[in-house]
Amino acid sequence: MNDKQSGGRANIGTSSLILIFIILCLTIFGLLSLSSAGSDWNLAQKNAQSIKGYYEADGQAVEFAAMVEAELWECALVSSSEEAYRHLIKDRLGDYYNEASNTIETDVDMLYGQKLHIALEISREKDRGYRIQAWNVYQSEDYEIDRSMPVWSGS
Repeated sequence: MNDKQSGGRANIGTSSLILIFIILCLTIFGLLSLSSAGSDWNLAQKNAQSIKGYYEADGQAVEFAAMVEAELWECALVSSSEEAYRHLIKDRLGDYYNEASNTIETDVDMLYGQKLHIALEISREKDRGYRIQAWNVYQSEDYEIDRSMPVWSGS
């Protein structure tokens, strides 16, 4: 009778160990999936903030361009010569006007140390009075890489 019981117990013990191993594997894979999903969520939130920041800056840049267009239109109506036109632009737009390059420039702050640079070249032949010369994002602050994590160098 002992022979039959010990043989039966060995079979139950083996299947129990396999079942425990399977449950342990599924639990570990579930936790890894949960961790990965959390990382993906954080990345998606950061990406959404970045895109929102860009479009807010772009909206401010469009408002700036509309203001410049209105000022250029008024200057064109009032001035009689090219010299008077440029002098009026300099008076009305002040620091935005770059006389050397004949452009109107500004930078709009964004997130993560970035800025949106807008440069509008004055052109009386165009309908708006300007031509877009630059409308780009650049890194305004120095980017420092975090090297605090010890990485094996191979030696």
